Parts: sequence; C-alpha cells; structure tokens
Amino acid sequence: MKRLLILVSALAFMVLSCGNSNGSKGGNGTESGNGSKKYRIGITQIASHPALDSAREGFKDAFKEAGVTADFDEKNANGETANANLIANNFVGSKEDLIYAIATNAAQPAAQATNDVPVVFAAITDPESAGILKNNVTGVSDRMDVKQQLELLKKLSPNVKKVGVIYNSSEQNSKIQVEDLKKAAKELGMSIVEKSIVQANEIPQAADNLVREADAVYLPTDNLVASVVSLITDKATAAKKIVFGAEAAHVKGGALITQGVSYYEIGKEAGKMAIDILKNGKKPSEIKFKTMPLNEIVINEKTLAALGISLPEDIKSKAKMVQ
Repeated sequence: MKRLLILVSALAFMVLSCGNSNGSKGGNGTESGNGSKKYRIGITQIASHPALDSAREGFKDAFKEAGVTADFDEKNANGETANANLIANNFVGSKEDLIYAIATNAAQPAAQATNDVPVVFAAITDPESAGILKNNVTGVSDRMDVKQQLELLKKLSPNVKKVGVIYNSSEQNSKIQVEDLKKAAKELGMSIVEKSIVQANEIPQAADNLVREADAVYLPTDNLVASVVSLITDKATAAKKIVFGAEAAHVKGGALITQGVSYYEIGKEAGKMAIDILKNGKKPSEIKFKTMPLNEIVINEKTLAALGISLPEDIKSKAKMVQ
C-alpha cells in the first residue's frame, strides 16, 4: 500500500508539472502592474500535435491582441484521459477564472468537474454528442463542410469514385466525420472505403489496404491519425493516389491538398469568447457554440510534383503552396 501511494503521488506530480505555467498563483482576478485585471486561465490539452497546438496559440494571441492580461497555466494530458481528469479537477480546485479545453477528451473532464467555472472548448466536432454542453460551457467546433471538400477533390480529379478514410473508431469526433463523409459522398455519386483502427501500430496495414482499394484518401481531424500522417501520405503518394487532408497540418505532413478550417483561428475565436465571459460579463450560456467556415486551399508543392498533377486554373489561382 505504501508503494502504491508513492506511485500515485509521483504520477500526480508529473501531470501537474507538464506544460508551461506563467505567472502567479494568487487569487482570482488579481490586479496587474498597470492596474488592469489579470485573469487566471487553465489550459488543458489532450495531446500535442500541430492542429491542437495551433488552437492553443490562437487562444493566447486573442488575449494579447485585445490587451487583456492573463496568466495561462498550460497542461498537457499526453493522450491519457486519467491525466485529463486530474488536470481538470486541479484547475477547479485552484479556482481558475476560466478553463480552456482543447479536444473532446480534455473538454469532457473539464465539463464534468464543475458547474461554476466557465469552460471554453475548441477542436470538438460534435459537442452535443460529446455531452459537454452545459450552462457554463461554450466554444468552437471544428466540424467542417465535408461535401464542399469532396467537391474540390472531384474538381481536381474527376475520375475519383472511391474515397478511402482511415480513422480511430474509439474517437467519437472521428466517427461523426466519417458519417458526414458517407452522406456527402452519396450525394455526389461517390462511395467510401472505411478502415478503422484503435492504435497506431494498426495504421501501416490499414493504410496499405486503403491505398490499394480506394482512388483517393481522405484524412479526418483525428488525433491518432495526426500522429502518423506522413506514414499514410508516403504510401499514398508512392501509389500515385491523392490524399485530401481535413486541415493544413495534414498537407504539411505530405497530403496533396486541403480546404479545411484553421485551428489557429478556431483558437482565436475561442479566446474572444473567453474575453467576453471574463471581461464583458457574459455568461457562457449566452454565447452559442459555433463552427468556422472552410479556410483557404493549401497544396503541398512537393507532393503535387510527385503525383504529376496539373492543377485546374481556378484552383491554382486560389491555392497557397507549401513545401
């Protein structure tokens, strides 16, 4: 029993020590040096990858641009729900002015931990099915117009009939995206080839099968898939198959193209909501959660050359090229 208690204490210390903590641990809404109010905000992030990191930076930049002073206590759960629960409970116990929760598995513990502390979320596809919509919770969803994305894919490659998708079947956000994808594909006379996985070591074989069976591949905003994007895109590019990413980080990882949402802008919009709550006195229940429009078209120049595709002029004129 003694050894167990030591182990639990060590785990708690490690979780609470992860991330960066800026500023004091004094009482809520302390006065900053210039006399303005300084807010204490706990940031809980389920894992680190480019999209979620961008949502964190956008949130913080919203405060900077608005001239609102805040101490951000940043914690990363390293993909572990148990860590996310501990982080959320500690934020409530330390009486943060607001909790910013990035991704479903971070937002759910935060929403469950308190009915009083305002919680603003980001990077959640369907907050209603995630069960986090309460009077003290609002935020920004990353649900996208998948039909618009498939229409862009068809414009780029009219012969695509079967679109493959690889996703984590234990991630609710991913399952919802696949359902949206199937509905949009049916409306456009296309079909979906699904490959579900639950852990990273299943991805190589799933990707091989997907590339063989589908005409093109769609990558959803899936935390597990995001961790191995280049593995999937390398296989698809070698087979001369287009990979359409749901967001720009996929393109930087080797996908050919995206027209998705900007996670930085999602974070910034969430930051504006938080400022409305903290500085302007709005209640979270008065701020309806929202989605964001699709952002600019982004194309990977190296992948484009490897596939030997000529871009239609109306796509080329709108696209941002990245290496």
